[in-house]
Amino acid sequence: MSLFEARRPRYHVVADALSRAIQQGTYPVGSLLPTEAELCATFGLSRQTIREAIRLLVDLGLASRRQGVGTRVERRDVSQTYVQRLERVSDIWQYVEETSRKVLKVTDVPAGRARVSLPGEASRRWRMIEGLRYAADERRPIAWTQVYVAPEYAAVTDAKNRDRVPIFSLIEQRFGVKASRIRQDIAAVSVAPDVAKLLRVPPRSVGLSVVREYVSTQGEVFEVTISVHPANRYHYSMQLDLAYTSESAFTADRLTFPTGLRGSSSKK
Repeated sequence: MSLFEARRPRYHVVADALSRAIQQGTYPVGSLLPTEAELCATFGLSRQTIREAIRLLVDLGLASRRQGVGTRVERRDVSQTYVQRLERVSDIWQYVEETSRKVLKVTDVPAGRARVSLPGEASRRWRMIEGLRYAADERRPIAWTQVYVAPEYAAVTDAKNRDRVPIFSLIEQRFGVKASRIRQDIAAVSVAPDVAKLLRVPPRSVGLSVVREYVSTQGEVFEVTISVHPANRYHYSMQLDLAYTSESAFTADRLTFPTGLRGSSSKK
């Protein structure tokens, strides 16, 4: 079998191999990982791929990087944290495949009573799937979710593969409605008591909310989702590619800034 599994980024394979080596004690806490050049030779991959794998280990807290020193192992394992890296729409497939959903409720909800803002009349009833997401063998959920589907496409929620395929993809397959863009809003939130009970966290504890609107080629919002993640079980990583103009000034397509921050520069 090939070292690289189909449909899986190569840097994920490298990161998995290195994390297993760390857990097995091949690279003890406090030691340095092999250099980028050595890892390139070991895996037969480019320096950029190796850097992405190392960056993932750093994001997980397994390692740290210092200029002139190298990559140091900081801990042996990651405790109940799921990392989602989103670079393109197809990466949503990976999230669905890597996690499992336990459905709690499927019902029709008037737009005015939804947990998220839905377009159209407040009385318009959207099909809602409420559930919990689990990663790998974790016993505690990494997210509470609600998926709202426009009534015209509600039939897809009865599909047998509903929990293994993104809903927007099912809508495209069944109704020919293609998503042209996804609007996303990420915010720190206080976890509501009813959601906290399901996630097994203290009420009003800190969480991360991710709301996505799926917009068709006709400009119609046909699906809206909300996910609430406990702060200590989830890590979100996103890459923004900058496009350079002929005047050598860069622009980022469709980025919005809070009032007072446009054009400012800050370091965290």
